[in-house]
Amino acid sequence: MEKKILFLDLDGTLLTDSKGITPENLDAIQKAVNLGHAIVVCTGRPLVSTAKQLEKLGLTSPGCYAITSNGALIYDAHSKKTIFYKGVHKDCIREAFDEAYKFGLHAQTYNQAGAVCEHDTEEMHYYSVSTLLPYEVAEDVTTALDKDADPIKLLFIDLHDRSRLEAFRRHMEPWAEKNQLDMFFSCDQYLEFLPKGINKGSGVRFISEYLNIPYEHTLAAGDAENDITMLKAVKLPCVMKNARPEMYAYGEYITELDNNHSGIAEIIEKFML
Repeated sequence: MEKKILFLDLDGTLLTDSKGITPENLDAIQKAVNLGHAIVVCTGRPLVSTAKQLEKLGLTSPGCYAITSNGALIYDAHSKKTIFYKGVHKDCIREAFDEAYKFGLHAQTYNQAGAVCEHDTEEMHYYSVSTLLPYEVAEDVTTALDKDADPIKLLFIDLHDRSRLEAFRRHMEPWAEKNQLDMFFSCDQYLEFLPKGINKGSGVRFISEYLNIPYEHTLAAGDAENDITMLKAVKLPCVMKNARPEMYAYGEYITELDNNHSGIAEIIEKFML
């Protein structure tokens, strides 16, 4: 049997809307791992939050990896080691936060302990609860960053009006180009800023090469804009039924079941078992 590698988005893909996992999805993943296939969780969440999910899912055996923060940090879940890291330059952060406030947006970044923001907002509470990530409110976010590492990414949130995030993205395009950053939506409410060229697709290529798994044996499942680079980087891209309709164009296979009804088990049973 040829070893395959499955790259799995978390929110809206592997996890249900209530952030749980169905028994069918869990069972299918364990069967795939037991057969020697590699499973890679591929998420916009930072490592602190992703590591908790990996423990909960039992994805800590050899062959289990995680691409976190949309490709900025890659983690071996078995040895508990970071194997790749690239952050956003600290000098960018003050200006990005100040511009976001002009658009009425919540702004946050990260240190090793969790998320860091300057205002204790509804958005910060929502994010912290849904990702199981602790956060710190600082008077000046730049003073709360790790001294020896650039922060993993910047995240801007609006829970009620995506158009404000879209307007902010248009406004920041020249600035992002100048600072060598990419901007994209990881869901309707979250706009992410990462180093240029760092995304789920770059993570897919890194892990496939790292594990010496040929392109022909790669597949992925996702539902949102930040999954596009991942879907383009594999042989068999699968898009969830519950994705926004414009995402269907990026899937060679569209699931019949959505994220709340074990769409991942459907993919694993059809293409891996």
